[in-house]
Amino acid sequence: MFLVMAVVLVIRPWGFLGKPIQTGVTTIGEATRPWRPWSSATSIAVAAAILVAALLPVVLGSYGLSVGAQILIAVVFAMSLQFQMSTGGLDSFGHAAYFGLGAYGAAMTVEWFDLPMEAAILVGPLTGLLGALIFGWFCVRLSGVYFAMLTLAFAQITWSIAFQWVDVTGGDNGILGVWPSDWAASPANFYWLTLAVAVVAVLALRHLVFSPFGYRLRAVRDSTVRAEAVGISRQRTQYVAFAISGTAAGLAGALFAFLKGSIFPDVLAIPTSIDALVMVLLGGVATVSGSVVGAIVYTMASIWLMSATDLSRLVLGGFIVFLVVAFPQGIVGSLSAFVSGPFERWRTRGRAERTVALPAEGSR
Repeated sequence: MFLVMAVVLVIRPWGFLGKPIQTGVTTIGEATRPWRPWSSATSIAVAAAILVAALLPVVLGSYGLSVGAQILIAVVFAMSLQFQMSTGGLDSFGHAAYFGLGAYGAAMTVEWFDLPMEAAILVGPLTGLLGALIFGWFCVRLSGVYFAMLTLAFAQITWSIAFQWVDVTGGDNGILGVWPSDWAASPANFYWLTLAVAVVAVLALRHLVFSPFGYRLRAVRDSTVRAEAVGISRQRTQYVAFAISGTAAGLAGALFAFLKGSIFPDVLAIPTSIDALVMVLLGGVATVSGSVVGAIVYTMASIWLMSATDLSRLVLGGFIVFLVVAFPQGIVGSLSAFVSGPFERWRTRGRAERTVALPAEGSR
């Protein structure tokens, strides 16, 4: 079914009888707050948070460190989708494909080629990159809901292959025995490894947002017509962003395989893509790295509710509804607007007062 949908969308990008949707046109309305790099105070706060996270093995046991590593992997996974959605305006419904490809790439490197974890962690992101390059070549030709549906179709095709190609992937039996190397086998060492990878990945993706490529990507997102008028190719720019996002998701998948010690086709299924979407939405789509907070809140709530109640999905759904109502711009977006609102009004009022106080040109 999904293979048919993918073929139709590739041949007829807007459906059998559809017409192209006008995209990339900026409408007049409330201006969004511009993104700015971290201030010195924010950089110090982030460094302090990383230091606290690095000291957690001193106070947490094996289970707590396992949960911490799972949260950090979710942060990388969510941040990879945040980069694609927020910066590139590419709303994907099938981001689990690259997470799962990275996990299977790492697992099969250990299972089939008997290579160590170090090599497998490199193969995982490359597998995600390969999948993103193949699928993205078709996906970036579309936009809006058609783009989202084609990403979903490719993700489901990938899941079907993993589920049915038993000789290679193990089918629903999965791939077992995917363990870290001896130096990273302890919960504390694997947690520190995951923390280091997560910090580098998040900072690298955030740096890309404020790089020349990030500005080109945001230009295409905000106004395709204006961007192409100055020589910026929409498809080429979004294709590169799609590949970067898939690589980061593959990295998260590789770490996930070693955290769990096994991998099954459900990492490629629709619920995994929905989890990533929820993390991004909770943190705030119109933020640079709100998915970090969204991933922490969502993963912690999911794990705690699973052990606290048999109705974990019901309670989690109600919790998400509450957060969406309480924070309509996402947790980070709403808190940022609340904190910066008085400062922006003060700065605007001060600028207006200084303008009024300037002497007329004839009185100089």
